[in-house]
Amino acid sequence: MEFHATHVCLLLVVTLSGGVASAPDGVLNLFRTNVKELQHVPMKYDSSDAVPKWLEGTLVRNAPAMFELGGRSVVHVFDGFAKMHSIAIGQQGLNFSSAFLESSSYTRSKKAGRYAPSLTFLGVDPAFSEMEKVEALFYPFDNTDVNVWKFGHGEDSVYAGLTDEWVYAEFDLDTLASTGVSIPPINGVNFLSHFVQSCAHPIVEPGTNNSINYVLQPGMLPGEKQQYFVVRMKDLTSFEIMANFQTDKSTYMHSFGLTKNYVIFFAHPAIVSVEKMVTTVEVAESMQWFPDEKTNIVVANIKTGKVEYLQHDAIFVTHHANAYETDDGKLVVDLCASEMGISILTQYQIPELRNLSSLHKSVAASRFYRYTIDLANKSVETKAFRSMDPMEDFMHQIEVPIINENYRARQYCYVYGVPLDFNPSNPVNGSLSLVKKNICTPGKDQIWYHPNHYASEPSFVPNPDGTEEDDGVILSSVFDAMLEKNYLLILDAKTMKKINTAYMPTYIPFGFHGKFFSKH
Repeated sequence: MEFHATHVCLLLVVTLSGGVASAPDGVLNLFRTNVKELQHVPMKYDSSDAVPKWLEGTLVRNAPAMFELGGRSVVHVFDGFAKMHSIAIGQQGLNFSSAFLESSSYTRSKKAGRYAPSLTFLGVDPAFSEMEKVEALFYPFDNTDVNVWKFGHGEDSVYAGLTDEWVYAEFDLDTLASTGVSIPPINGVNFLSHFVQSCAHPIVEPGTNNSINYVLQPGMLPGEKQQYFVVRMKDLTSFEIMANFQTDKSTYMHSFGLTKNYVIFFAHPAIVSVEKMVTTVEVAESMQWFPDEKTNIVVANIKTGKVEYLQHDAIFVTHHANAYETDDGKLVVDLCASEMGISILTQYQIPELRNLSSLHKSVAASRFYRYTIDLANKSVETKAFRSMDPMEDFMHQIEVPIINENYRARQYCYVYGVPLDFNPSNPVNGSLSLVKKNICTPGKDQIWYHPNHYASEPSFVPNPDGTEEDDGVILSSVFDAMLEKNYLLILDAKTMKKINTAYMPTYIPFGFHGKFFSKH
């Protein structure tokens, strides 16, 4: 059953469940290894309800899917080996495929029959020896299990798995076969090692086929500035530096904002120590949160290269939703952030996620915020979306936000996301729901959920003939904890009502990001 109206939804949850319900053990499959690789397995829609004829393309989800090998296991979900899962959607039917990305860390581990030395987010069990830590430094941090992206255009397109490093694990969209791992050089940037910080969320430059991202050239000497380069990527061989800015300390940033003329970075006080990275070969061990320090907001003009710096209170930004310029010259930046700092990253540890009682303690740690930046007056205003109504506030606590990309860098009204909250006392009994936030009309948010079903990050596919922002469909890979399988969910993006579903031949472990690549 799906629910859509805020107060009716809350009432029905309590009525149908008889109060707070515990999730079945099947939910733990979200955090278990799935080594099965499949090629073009046919899928069928679960009803005869019509699917839009213009919905043709491939939905690709990137997820960590192997967490142990040869008596050694990873500690954190971020360190599971990257696996692509795809659903090819066409008028003649659907096909499911899955395959691991053949990164250096994966191929070396498979050859050794054990998790091989590599830079990780939070280590392995049993831990690497001191000699293995030294060995890990000789290999790239290329387990790209965070996101997936398309570079270039047309027949020259390249598809790749991404992580928060300047490294790209390329694959064939049709077969999911790995085609190579690249760490492309950039003229004007001195890569001091093969560990080059970037981010897993490039943004398509409006009106072009180019992507924009950043790379960090760290300062190695005491007092030396950290150099960040904003890069236009025409493909994975052609780059242009658009701007350069500096910070005193090396800041980890997973995403950024983009308007027609500016890129906006929230250099929050999540500081990475290169020295600790080298000695521990663990990202989490090298990162520290300084809540009493300010967040530096960096605004770089991508047309002129001019950079301006502002400051605001410390908050850990996870994902940017959208940004745009107002008629009076201000910048509006919408994002998801947490007051918990970097502890939001360390909560996804495998032992806790595989224990039902511990999993139930995993609550939504992010919230939707709007920042309004006035460059003329060097001021920043903040609005945190909050409500006294439990359901309304729950729908402000979204993560992995997505929009209709036709409205990128434009004033818009709708953002879709998932509250990452497994607590059975929340308004949807611990299921993972899909939320449509109406930014323009408060109180008009919508939600879809089903008891004991766990939705992943949505993908918005616009109707090519549509004239309204929310004219399109939402796609999500949803885990059914009762059947222990995933299914493709297709929702009407206007009403958040189900159009159709199609069960996959297996389950997909928990992952954060994916993308729909349209044929149109």
